[in-house]
Amino acid sequence: MIRKFARPMLASVYIADGAETVLNPQAHVEGTEVVLDRIRYVLPRKYAKRISKDPATVTRIIGGTKVGAGSLLALGRLPRISAAALAVVTVPTILARNAFWETQDANEKRDRRNGFVTNIALLGGLFITAVDTEGKPGVKWRANHAAQVGKKQIQQALPTKSETEKIGEKASDWISDTTGKVSEYAHTAQEFVGENKEDWLKTATETARKAADTVTDYAHKATAFVEDNRADWLDAAQTNAKTARNSAVKAATKAQDKANFALQVAEETTGRAAKKANKNYGKLQKRADKAVDRAQKKLK
Repeated sequence: MIRKFARPMLASVYIADGAETVLNPQAHVEGTEVVLDRIRYVLPRKYAKRISKDPATVTRIIGGTKVGAGSLLALGRLPRISAAALAVVTVPTILARNAFWETQDANEKRDRRNGFVTNIALLGGLFITAVDTEGKPGVKWRANHAAQVGKKQIQQALPTKSETEKIGEKASDWISDTTGKVSEYAHTAQEFVGENKEDWLKTATETARKAADTVTDYAHKATAFVEDNRADWLDAAQTNAKTARNSAVKAATKAQDKANFALQVAEETTGRAAKKANKNYGKLQKRADKAVDRAQKKLK
């Protein structure tokens, strides 16, 4: 209730002064110009250049600000912001009108001093109004309170010590059960491998022998085929002196001799050496077949 009366009373001083300043700016231009010069002198040069050089316009702006902020304060609209705005524009007003230390006239000095004290008192009232929260929590209190509430919510969301211990016990039990099952499966697999190891080795040995016999049979069949189809031609070509001098025939004969020698080696060896020899024989026989084909084409 007190605020509803105190705010209009405090704002009325600034509303009246602002209205008078707007309606009669020339009466205050001189003081405004003095304040602007002092501000330019204090500020750095790059900022001082931005200060307006039209004191009449600045005077009207200050007067309009007093009327607007004072009206808001009187109506109780944005009281803290409006009080802060009035405090800002009051400082240059005090320096422009109530600088009692600049005059030597006793009466004028007394009047300026009284105005200075009065404006300082009003400025104190504006400061109190600017920080008045009307019994409501301030921004700092609300920020701290929100932080505390958030902290409590986080603590409530986190599991308690007993819940953590229960989770740890369940995890330990699950790990123990899993470890036991893994060990059991490992022992079972080891026993199975031990029981069937000999059978697996025997089966693998027999399979390898069958494969070696199969390869040997294929090698003999290939040799027989080559001998049946190519031996006669090579013999005939070698008996012919002109044909025997042909490089293609010589290359085919040499390649076939290498293939025959590789076959002989494959038949005399066993195990891995036999597989390697049979593989080598297959390569050499293919080369020999190609050489014979080339020789036949050249002699046609």
